[in-house]
Amino acid sequence: MKAAYLILDKLKEEFEHNGNILLDQEGTNVWVMAVAMAALPDGIQEDGTITLRLVLRTTDRSGTNPYVDGTDVYVYVDEKSKKVEFAREDLWIDGPPLFHGGTVPTALAWVRELAEPFYLQLKDPFLTPEQRIALNDEDEDYVLPKVKEMIPDHSIS
Repeated sequence: MKAAYLILDKLKEEFEHNGNILLDQEGTNVWVMAVAMAALPDGIQEDGTITLRLVLRTTDRSGTNPYVDGTDVYVYVDEKSKKVEFAREDLWIDGPPLFHGGTVPTALAWVRELAEPFYLQLKDPFLTPEQRIALNDEDEDYVLPKVKEMIPDHSIS
């Protein structure tokens, strides 16, 4: 399995949240909007970690937030056991994100400073068609790029 798929699964498991935004007044959906990975093998740090640039986006009862947050995250990947573990958490888990409250285009430019994103999800994946209608299509603020396979064929070997 490609390392990028393993990494994406781990990021989604850790950061995504499907809040029932129409039934729960305080509900918020959080999803992984973009992820880039430093080129391999050059992007592997001395301690064996891989640098990722991650942007999260949210939706609440008022619609999809036009402002996003992002940070650099570090992981170890063991493709044989299909395990991804977070690393160097002292650098990113506490404190404000590196990219805070910027627009989607600005966030994508920031992500591309590391590498072209291998994953991009501009619309809230948790919204049902009924929820989109109830939000007056407030998640329709960006045109989606043409669908293509963006997962790089990186191996950690």
